[in-house]
Amino acid sequence: NARNLRQCLRAYSVLPKYCKNPNYKNETAVELVKILQKIDKKLTAKIGPNWKKKWEEKIGYPIKNRVSEEWIRGRASIPLIAIEKLAEFGLEKEADELAETIEYVCSTTQQVVKIPKTLNQDLLYLSGFILGDGSLPVRFDKVENNFQYAVVLVSGNKEFLLSEIKPLLERSFEINSISLGYYNHGGPTWELKIANKTIYRFFNQLIGVPNGKKAEKACIPDLIKQLPPNEALPFIAGLIDSDIGKHSKGMGCTFRSKKLVYDLIDYLAKLGIVAKSYGSHYKDNKYIQHDFSIPKSQVKKLKDILGENYLPKRKDRLNTLYYLAGVR
Repeated sequence: NARNLRQCLRAYSVLPKYCKNPNYKNETAVELVKILQKIDKKLTAKIGPNWKKKWEEKIGYPIKNRVSEEWIRGRASIPLIAIEKLAEFGLEKEADELAETIEYVCSTTQQVVKIPKTLNQDLLYLSGFILGDGSLPVRFDKVENNFQYAVVLVSGNKEFLLSEIKPLLERSFEINSISLGYYNHGGPTWELKIANKTIYRFFNQLIGVPNGKKAEKACIPDLIKQLPPNEALPFIAGLIDSDIGKHSKGMGCTFRSKKLVYDLIDYLAKLGIVAKSYGSHYKDNKYIQHDFSIPKSQVKKLKDILGENYLPKRKDRLNTLYYLAGVR
């Protein structure tokens, strides 16, 4: 709903100085004001001078007195959800123009980021990767006296993270403050970390990737389940690059989440691929792991479908996929 979307994307437009000081002019500001004036003129003619009241009602959370008036004049930063609601008045083109013209800032960090308007293939891939070998941690910082939110992507392959994953994140969110960390817990591990509440909420509340300790509650997010099966394939490619590798004679892995196993089996069945689960077992006598397997006889079909849509990016996983599919 609108309230959750507002909480998810606490991102506000960064107003060019001209909007607040007409004596300071720049091209972006002039273009922004022109779009706002065009929107106001069209909706005043179509609905009447009080159209902004209807706009506020669509947004779905309380708006302070006359704030929408300031938005449309270019005197106050417009929340992304408010721009999105303009499209419901038949102004899809103008809403898109507005969204493309302005940038967005995380109100907590004051860092400018791009908020994607569509769920494209790269975002699906990143979502699958995070679900498999990443996390959305939240911790309380006693020094700052507030919560810290982050997006973390993990791999044992440093070069893969830097050459493939980091550019995807930078391109998707137009952000360059991505840190690289290293630790050794049973093996060398590298992690990319984005400490940004807006991007965290994008993956958690918009796409539906679980936060915190996600292992036992992992599943294919509902938003991705609603896509046509072929369109969701980049999500599977992300899971392959993070978690799904050579498994017995085919491909697969073990997950702590039984729901994720059966979500994957159901999803692949829609593509005509028969995946299976061969039961559960205790891992180190601490917790239960559930088997997920794609038999070798099905790997070629998976490779062909991925090849037509979105292939894994890790060379070793891609080689495994080709080898098991009988491609030499």
